[in-house]
Amino acid sequence: MDVKSAFLYGKIEEEVYVCQPPGFEDLEFPDKVYKVEKTLYGLHQAPRAWYETLSTYLLDNGFKRGQIDKTLFIKRVKGDILLVQVYADDIIFGSTRKEICTEFESSLS
Repeated sequence: MDVKSAFLYGKIEEEVYVCQPPGFEDLEFPDKVYKVEKTLYGLHQAPRAWYETLSTYLLDNGFKRGQIDKTLFIKRVKGDILLVQVYADDIIFGSTRKEICTEFESSLS
């Protein structure tokens, strides 16, 4: 699953400012900058903020973080297992039951 808007929803903790982008300059205040409230694609803090948002969601919903690989999340559902691997803005997941994968995919949207 490629999360197209992954880097647009993470909250950043530190203060970040950006220049006015081309085509969106304020002619009255051309030297002003924008304070960024949420991450933008290309911002150095974006992958970390996205991972923090996603991992918090997974941990709050019954997943355990892998002990060796911290980007692997595991959830046991009765006798079945759901594995979720996160890499940048991609999520790879699989389960011993197709229905669990379908439910997980729906929960992310």
